[in-house]
Amino acid sequence: MPKVKTSKEEVLKKVIPILRTRGVQNSSMSELSKACGIQKSHFYYYFSNKEELIKEVLATVHSYFNYNFFKITDNSVLNISQKLEQLKLLLDKLFKASDGGCIMANTALETIHLDPIYKKEIQLFFHDFITGLQKLLETHYSKEDSLMLAEQMVQDIEGGILLTQIYDDSKYLNNAISRMEKIVLNK
Repeated sequence: MPKVKTSKEEVLKKVIPILRTRGVQNSSMSELSKACGIQKSHFYYYFSNKEELIKEVLATVHSYFNYNFFKITDNSVLNISQKLEQLKLLLDKLFKASDGGCIMANTALETIHLDPIYKKEIQLFFHDFITGLQKLLETHYSKEDSLMLAEQMVQDIEGGILLTQIYDDSKYLNNAISRMEKIVLNK
């Protein structure tokens, strides 16, 4: 294998789709380094072990999601309908345009009962997802109702992602997003 200079960010960018589709248990460090086109030793330069790599992947995905999600929800220039349109585009990009669904949910389902090492990062991701939706809902609902509805929407979206993967049919995620829109708009 030729020696290739690559950054940690480039490695993470190449590893995330593989982990999203193959999962943590079915992805070896050798396989991941090969997919990145780098020597395994170079891979270990960035990540001392697989657990560190997975934590970095989850933190990177979480950071990317938060940046894009809160850029929409916290935008004071956009009205609620415009925010929803932007959120739909973001959810489509994250969960329909890429194979494998939600890497956070996949990793949780695969690892949480065996070794809760990634649990905190996954919890933070879903907490932020819920919090962002709750902010949108507080224009029409009480704080308590907003929290309950935001939790319900995240559950519905994650279920829609799962069923989209199982049936290879995006109608499940589309329906969840449509239900989210009706709740946020209080229709």
